[in-house]
Amino acid sequence: MSCSCACRPDRMSGAPTDQEIRMAVTLEHFLSHPCVANAAPRFLGPRSALARTVSWVHSSEIYEIAPLLAGGEVLLTTGLGLAGADAGSRRHWVREVAAREVAAVAIEPGRSLVELPPEIEDESRRRGLPLVVLERVVPFAQICRELNSDILSAELSQLRRADDLLRQLHQDASDGAGLAELTARVSRSTGEPVSIRTLSGQVVASTAASGTSGVTATDDGGARSVVRAAGAPWGHVLLGARDEPELQLLADRLAALVGLVVERTAGPGSAASAVSVALLTDLLDRPTSTSTLRRDVVTRAGLAGFHPGPHHRVVGVAGTCADPERCAVLLARTSGLGPHLLAPVRGQVLGLVAVTRRGDPAGEVADRLDASARLMGASLVVGPPVELEDASETVTRARDGMTAGPLNVGATTWRTSSVDQLLARRPKGEIETIVKTSLGPLIEWDRTHGTHLVTTLASWLSHGLSVTATARAMRVRRQTAHERLARIERLLGYDPAVGSEPAHLALAVAGVRITHPDLLAE
Repeated sequence: MSCSCACRPDRMSGAPTDQEIRMAVTLEHFLSHPCVANAAPRFLGPRSALARTVSWVHSSEIYEIAPLLAGGEVLLTTGLGLAGADAGSRRHWVREVAAREVAAVAIEPGRSLVELPPEIEDESRRRGLPLVVLERVVPFAQICRELNSDILSAELSQLRRADDLLRQLHQDASDGAGLAELTARVSRSTGEPVSIRTLSGQVVASTAASGTSGVTATDDGGARSVVRAAGAPWGHVLLGARDEPELQLLADRLAALVGLVVERTAGPGSAASAVSVALLTDLLDRPTSTSTLRRDVVTRAGLAGFHPGPHHRVVGVAGTCADPERCAVLLARTSGLGPHLLAPVRGQVLGLVAVTRRGDPAGEVADRLDASARLMGASLVVGPPVELEDASETVTRARDGMTAGPLNVGATTWRTSSVDQLLARRPKGEIETIVKTSLGPLIEWDRTHGTHLVTTLASWLSHGLSVTATARAMRVRRQTAHERLARIERLLGYDPAVGSEPAHLALAVAGVRITHPDLLAE
């Protein structure tokens, strides 16, 4: 539903309370600012759009302005660049600008456009682009100067308030506060929901937004930042219900503090020997190509109670869960597991398992650990088999497997993310090019029609090109999976199952997981 209303001057929001961190200039504030109100603005758009954050106010009369917009702007124009365009070109202009996710377009009819063209109003409504019609002339330079000054002032105030909050959080942490206490303070100070989760999605601490009916932070919106403990991803901080720059800034800084608290609270306990933790820590920090460490691995493993036989090799295990110490204990009880060394290290579960030299030992260990991992909501990765002296290699590969590719609850091998790990070492622009040239038509179709062709392709590739297995995994009818794959073939212009095409597309899908993970969430 759209509203058409004349907005009159109204004072900007008063001084924020002690519980407010967010002071961003919104579209509602823009309309009520005196210099804008003097232009007698008429708002055409959904009322919900009034809460949009305005990142900048910009004026331009060129037709090809869309590629120069970053998103969040209010674009001021007299329509000079649209005056000589036909209706179809004007609709195209609206679509291009709307795709940049600007806050709104403000048009001042006059010499260039006598009145707002109906095709612009209609296409804006279709694309969810708010329009503001300025009925009186006000210099655009004045609007830009005053509003952008307010935006910069608000951002500076946000930084100061975030600094104040972070100083208090650091003080709380130094006094021994845990993750639950930290999330509670952030939620009280911001009025936003906060959630701290492991990489597998298990909630460690969560606080609903104050003054709401249990609204919590989710993956659907809000700020999201990776928590790193000892140089490796451990989980995520989710803050707020909307994606706003100031919340993202706070989430990033909160995540750094959470990482320190995780390291502090995940030290070895009664179930983990100090010798085991020290060995596993060194295997991550120091490559076994270092002769001293390589020579000492066997001796130190023996001191830790890990005694693989001469016919054994070892595979590394790395995982993330809410309680690493308990997780290590329960995993060690897995039936049929060979000689092993498992311990909580820096907020993760790390370990070594002795395996035979036949078959697929990494896959067999993953299969044995899978049920226990699912029971605890843990995500585990098993590394490649190596000699005990080269244990650093398999532990590192397992740990790296947690940082790339899809990470689900359960246990899998490092092979699942090997392509992702290789791609992650390439420049992001190069990965974007691979994704665009390989899957561009599918991505465009999904975004235009709200479908899940990229997700379907990824599932089909991961299930050995089996339509039946793909349908089962995606919980759709087999005919639906067939129809999606047929559309994929038409959009790509070739059969994705022929020759080396599956390998090429698997590489592109791995690129999507790195650059556009949202496209793989159904």
